Amino acid sequence: MKRVLTQLRAELMLIARNGEQLLLTIIIPLILLGFFGAVDVLPSGDSDPLEFLVPGVLAVAIMSTSMVSLGIATGFERSYLVLKRLGATPLTRGELVLAKILSVFVVEIIQLVVLVPVAYLQGWQLSGSQWPVAIVVILLGTAALAGVGLLLSGRLRAE
Repeated sequence: MKRVLTQLRAELMLIARNGEQLLLTIIIPLILLGFFGAVDVLPSGDSDPLEFLVPGVLAVAIMSTSMVSLGIATGFERSYLVLKRLGATPLTRGELVLAKILSVFVVEIIQLVVLVPVAYLQGWQLSGSQWPVAIVVILLGTAALAGVGLLLSGRLRAE
């Protein structure tokens, strides 16, 4: 478990140092929520536009983190032979994948900590008691999209 935590720390440091990933995972969802929450252009019918917008922005944030960001970062690690060098360490493939997916979960927690208060400040109200279902959907969606991102990063060129 110590190897996974060490690799998790390294993954999080790489994400924090990469401005493109920060833009993709934090800034763009924040801008989408701020802009479209302030203007009334969404086709939401009779319901509150924030009821339509906030779950969509959260879904975009999860997709951008778990599939796009993870896939691009791993693809570049593969093309720069970083993954090959990691093969010489005691870290197993499963531990590497686990550390990568855990890093995605940590980034998503940060996204939720940033985006949900902004949504509340704009007037979004959580209706019903759907939090348990939302957490399960986030976990399953993250795992599935992280798998797709890792699959793509293993099959396609980094560019």
